Amino acid sequence: MKLGRNKNCWCGSGKKYKKCHLNRDQQKPISIGETHNAAKAIKSNRYCSVPKALKNKCTNKVINAHTVSKSSTLVEIADDTNHVLGLKISMPALIKNKGDIYLEKIGINQASTFKGFCSYHDKSLFSCIEDEGFTKTNEQFFALAYRAICKEVYAKSPNTEILDFIKSADKGKSIISQLAIQSLANCFSLGTDTAFDELNDLKILFDDSLVSNTVLDMCHVIISSNSPCPVSVSSIVAPDVDFEGKKIQDLSNLKVVPEHVIFNSFSSDGNGYIVFSWLKTSLIITGFIETLIRQNVSNIFNALLRFFYCIREYLHISCLVGITNR
Repeated sequence: MKLGRNKNCWCGSGKKYKKCHLNRDQQKPISIGETHNAAKAIKSNRYCSVPKALKNKCTNKVINAHTVSKSSTLVEIADDTNHVLGLKISMPALIKNKGDIYLEKIGINQASTFKGFCSYHDKSLFSCIEDEGFTKTNEQFFALAYRAICKEVYAKSPNTEILDFIKSADKGKSIISQLAIQSLANCFSLGTDTAFDELNDLKILFDDSLVSNTVLDMCHVIISSNSPCPVSVSSIVAPDVDFEGKKIQDLSNLKVVPEHVIFNSFSSDGNGYIVFSWLKTSLIITGFIETLIRQNVSNIFNALLRFFYCIREYLHISCLVGITNR
């Protein structure tokens, strides 16, 4: 189909065709250097995640906040050089490894960090799990869940730099490739915006609880061991299948708000803990957890490891654990 130069471009950018995709196939493709610069810009986002009512106590210093405790968890699973195994998911690494993802050694100061809290609130909100042993208090359950939610909202925050970069990746490509790339960009935008809205609605519930100092009506399941967990993770996910392989949610239907489960794997005072938390009204998640509890005791660790590895961006493993690196 021929498009007039002054018509709106077919890609949906709102620009005129002559200012957007006209002769796009003849333009210079984006370079590796531009890719590196875009990756740096994407990671430059920083802010404190607390609700507006608590912003008056924010310090000017936004820090690399840990999603899991460095002192009680990462130190326990680190090697003699204070490194753990994790994934360095970055554009340069993907280019270097030709799209493959490998576990690499990461220093515990950099592992599981994000620029999502100022120094004051990182200390005041999470000292109950950073500086104290795990005693299963409501304050600790809230802190574990809130930090995981804030990290995911931070990661899913609308980012025009990412979208613009994806849309520019069709420079020098054929019209068929341009169509495919723009379609991918639109799907990416729709998916991330929807996920952000869903997670942000959940965060608002926790924000209100934090401001009003009330306890949310939640359920928790704790799996403990008498030795540190060799795997650390802190995240939130809407599972689409349970631990028995049965489909429980259709995540492709964006008209249905999925239910989420928050999970943390950490160590405290030489013991290991895995904590699942979810809203009491989330009946799908209750059924999801029941399929985990029904697992044989000897199979639970493997079932959890498979589940955690699906969220591998936030996963950190002891260098002493023998796991296939692919």
